[in-house]
Amino acid sequence: MDDIVLGKYIGLFGNLHRNQNPKMGAAPHKPVLLLAVLDEIERGSVVNNCIVLTPDLVAAFRAYWRVLVPEGTWQDKIANPFRFLVQDGFWELVKHGVPVSTQTLGNQPTIRQLTTEIDGARLATDLWQLLQDRTSLIALRAFLLRQYFKVGMADVQPQIPDMPIDYEVEKLKAEAQSRFRIKTVSEAKDETGYYVRHALFPRVVKEIYRNACAVCALSVHTESSALIDAAHIMPFDKFHNDDPRNGIALCKNHHWGFDRGWYSISDEYRILVSSKLLDSLTYITAGVPLQLPDNILYAPDLSALAWHRESKYLR
Repeated sequence: MDDIVLGKYIGLFGNLHRNQNPKMGAAPHKPVLLLAVLDEIERGSVVNNCIVLTPDLVAAFRAYWRVLVPEGTWQDKIANPFRFLVQDGFWELVKHGVPVSTQTLGNQPTIRQLTTEIDGARLATDLWQLLQDRTSLIALRAFLLRQYFKVGMADVQPQIPDMPIDYEVEKLKAEAQSRFRIKTVSEAKDETGYYVRHALFPRVVKEIYRNACAVCALSVHTESSALIDAAHIMPFDKFHNDDPRNGIALCKNHHWGFDRGWYSISDEYRILVSSKLLDSLTYITAGVPLQLPDNILYAPDLSALAWHRESKYLR
């Protein structure tokens, strides 16, 4: 551990530039983001000096937010601290390894901008090297908790999941126990939650269908890719609905045909084949039952299937 460099960053971490609110005081976003970054480095999710805005990082940010920030105060926007940490002397935004002017992102950046217009954030070289030492990393985490939230590691760690992304997965699955809504919350109202839900939708849907096509049972994949898609029954661009019950796992051939209405699914979860489809015998068979998730709670919602039959199915 380099005590001089550690002292330098305790000084910088302790004097973060933060937005002030007359009623709520200083914004908690920057220290919460730094805590999430430290955790992702320690977990091995960040392996080089480029902090990318990933679902894992957002899940870690939300985990600390739930524990440290009182409900009903600040909104858990991660885009603002990610952009404005450039003010604090150790964080720069980069694209293709070259620093990016934050002016191009404006003063109210979105997650969409930060995942398309830049590659991520680069830490000062001495800070990155310091964080490779776990003792220094733990010291900085403890300092942030004490400085900004007046709590210790022992108070917080039991409440932080070992893998925050898994918590978000289970949270999305749990939606199957509540009333199905045709339209869900808009991106404008809950940008961070919206981003996490949409990013995790494919993972959740494929998992509950055992990574196999619900029509033909095809299950072909490698460690990093698969022939199985997570298809929205009601299209996302119209309904913004990432409820798992608006999803179905399909191979790429059956996903393509489903989106074009070549076939649909009855309320009894049986295949309906359009009479307009020519030479369909080698592609799909009418009346065959859909291969449903083991837990029937995750089965396609009947209102979503009704929409597909009325709006997509080629009668």
